[in-house]
Amino acid sequence: MSPRVSRRAFIGGGGALAAGAVATVLAASRDGRSRAPAGPPPGTSPTAAPTLATTPVSRPRQGGSAAIVSPASLNFDTFDAQLSGSPAVVEILGRTHSRLLNWNGRGDRTLVGDLAARWEQPDAQTIVFHLDPAARWHDKPPLNGRPLTADDVVVHFHRTLALAQEGNAPLAQRYHDYSSVASVDSPAAGQVRFRLGRADPFFLGTLAGEYAVVQAPEAVAAFAGLWSRLDSDHVVGTGPWTFDWADDGLTFAAARTGHRSPYLDELRLSEPHNVADRFLAGHLDEAIVRDRREAAVVRQESSPELFDPRGDINDALQLSGSGKTYEFRRYEHEIVMSSFFVGAPPWNNLQLVSALSNALSRADLVERLFAGRAEVSGAIPPGLAPREAGHAVDGPPGDHDDNPEGRLNARRLWVAAGGPGLGPVTIDFPSIFDPLYSASSIVVGLLNEAIGPQFRAAVETYTTISRRVLDGYYGSGRAAFWFGWGPPLPGPDRERYFQETYGPGSPGQRASGGPGGTRDALGSLANAGYSGIVPWVQQYAEVFRRPGHIAAQPTPFWPQHLDYVRSNA
Repeated sequence: MSPRVSRRAFIGGGGALAAGAVATVLAASRDGRSRAPAGPPPGTSPTAAPTLATTPVSRPRQGGSAAIVSPASLNFDTFDAQLSGSPAVVEILGRTHSRLLNWNGRGDRTLVGDLAARWEQPDAQTIVFHLDPAARWHDKPPLNGRPLTADDVVVHFHRTLALAQEGNAPLAQRYHDYSSVASVDSPAAGQVRFRLGRADPFFLGTLAGEYAVVQAPEAVAAFAGLWSRLDSDHVVGTGPWTFDWADDGLTFAAARTGHRSPYLDELRLSEPHNVADRFLAGHLDEAIVRDRREAAVVRQESSPELFDPRGDINDALQLSGSGKTYEFRRYEHEIVMSSFFVGAPPWNNLQLVSALSNALSRADLVERLFAGRAEVSGAIPPGLAPREAGHAVDGPPGDHDDNPEGRLNARRLWVAAGGPGLGPVTIDFPSIFDPLYSASSIVVGLLNEAIGPQFRAAVETYTTISRRVLDGYYGSGRAAFWFGWGPPLPGPDRERYFQETYGPGSPGQRASGGPGGTRDALGSLANAGYSGIVPWVQQYAEVFRRPGHIAAQPTPFWPQHLDYVRSNA
């Protein structure tokens, strides 16, 4: 198992990083491509948790099947949800199992009940969940369709806390997020109580995390030593689907005896190959397209209408069933970024970092690196920006869109900060990133054109780059930084992202206003060169849906629980 390393430790130029550990996570997250609001505040009366919308504009027709593609290659390690580090495993367990809570689509980013029908928070350090009495385990051995109990959930989270304490689980599990939990018990039948050792505004979001699906004690006892065999008979959950293997991928059959009933009888999931051709031939109801040439072919042949990428689940459901082919935007699970060690020269002079952020036009990167299939990113990535405000409030400084005066100002700032005296500046590009986009030649060319001919490229593995971040290599007297995909975003909660990236304990804590995503804090970060963490852009892929196929808004943040609303109208 990989050692535990926080997201902040990797991206923070001055943070600690276990060498090579994040490289494994990053490489795995790209395999298929090239290869929260809290509960009621203390003192309020208990309220019921909202539920997912199950009825679009017109009620979907029950029955039938649909075929979709996985966003990445289906590479599995184990069916043990508490020990897996593979996002592909969530493609199965996210449909066959349930969490206490889930994220409601991607437009509004609110938490809704899953196994928990409702919850209450009598004080800042106590949360009581009331389980849905309709929740049942699948009618497969060793559970045989019995009802879910509070003891099941308590035992599951006792194991979670034990694994977190051991500290040797995969990084993707984010077990450090459970560090605030003091105890888990059941005060009454159908109730699960968490007591926290300290107030944690993000703990409810942790319970909706990617790998936070609840496993049965009997399943752990029966299959713990067998889950690496990847036997579909060993997958027994409370979710709306049961799973089996298929010749071309995975197949899911509707499980309608529990608390959430899918509209479709069957859902088929296949590897992401020949996606455009299969979609146009009618073999797919939904296609995630990452090749811009394939996207152009689909547009030409099907003339889809584009859906606002910041729309919410109900908007997506309404449009999906409108009888038209629709194109959706699906942001990727990470941003393209750079980081600088700001604890020593030269990058402790944040004017130098700010000059680079000003000089390297993000608009140029969008067009020249990614052929327009990306958006400019500020301190809050566009995929996490609030619907009502877009992401203009946290836009980067000096992104001048080829404005000669702006470029001149960036060069003046670089010179005033002593940039020319650094001599050659080396930019490390990850070896799995650079050849896809000719990044080294384009980025170096843009900087040499904007500031002066002192930048040069090097191509390194993510393992090497990770180790260098750990060692403070990108600074500490060296004129060097790196450019490429950052680690996976922690989830759809922008406040959590801001806290982990720029809050106390991270290089960005210097921002006035502190964490919390306020305009003042974001503006201060931008003007200070993001305190050593510089976001550039966030890529996206296109998602096409055939006429009449109903589904929620696409998102990179583990949306499999939303597939119960899929239907073919």
